Amino acid sequence: MIIVSQDRRTIVNFDNMKTIELDSETNFTSINIFRETNEVETGVCGLFIGHYATEERAKEILQEIAQRYTNWENLKVGQPSGICSPRYVMPED
Repeated sequence: MIIVSQDRRTIVNFDNMKTIELDSETNFTSINIFRETNEVETGVCGLFIGHYATEERAKEILQEIAQRYTNWENLKVGQPSGICSPRYVMPED
């Protein structure tokens, strides 16, 4: 599955992600993806993919991503459920 960033400038392969999390520096309203890198210094690289007006809305988006990923994985093993698409586009606020 891939995720298209809110500004439509970045596409991220879900298989290459380490975590998707709310950013505490923006009061948990921005969503960042962290992926493993080859850099010895940090080992991870953060990537902004969306910003929302409230923490609650950002959490809703995280839940949508988790559900879409689950549906996609279920489809791959022959158990379709819900919206099954290999692409999730970060919605506007």
